[in-house]
Amino acid sequence: MVKLAERLSRLPFLFLFRFILGLVFLYASLGKVLDPQTFAENLLAYRIFSSALVVRYLAVTLPWIEWFCGIFLILGLFVRSVSILASGLLLAFGVAMSSAMIRGLEINCGCFTNAHEVVSSFTLLRDSLFLVMSLVVLFSRVDSFTLQNFIARKKQRSDVLE
Repeated sequence: MVKLAERLSRLPFLFLFRFILGLVFLYASLGKVLDPQTFAENLLAYRIFSSALVVRYLAVTLPWIEWFCGIFLILGLFVRSVSILASGLLLAFGVAMSSAMIRGLEINCGCFTNAHEVVSSFTLLRDSLFLVMSLVVLFSRVDSFTLQNFIARKKQRSDVLE
């Protein structure tokens, strides 16, 4: 994985991966932020959490975590930290979907705003692809098209002038 990440870091793929992931997380969060009740119902359908309080907490907080991941990935802020968080979320989503598929549950994914997207091999494969992209971003050098690098370069210039 590290060698693949090194190769891809030389190409604009790293920027594209980071930007696409940011858009995915941002888009995924919007419907959930606007309708946490439906998202809570989707979470309950997975039959993973026995506590309604935990489900309500996740239904309200998880979309905002996704939103911040999306914004920070798009802007290129805290790229490594956000990539760790995004990878963890994607891994958790994959485990939850796999569990639902193994148990034969035909439930809505809850991935995006489309309430009719059933957990399937496609949704699992799609999230696995996003996980690979997130890991590539995590294990690569931060690309040069980030706000993080822009700020660092601007600070270096001001230090030189002083």
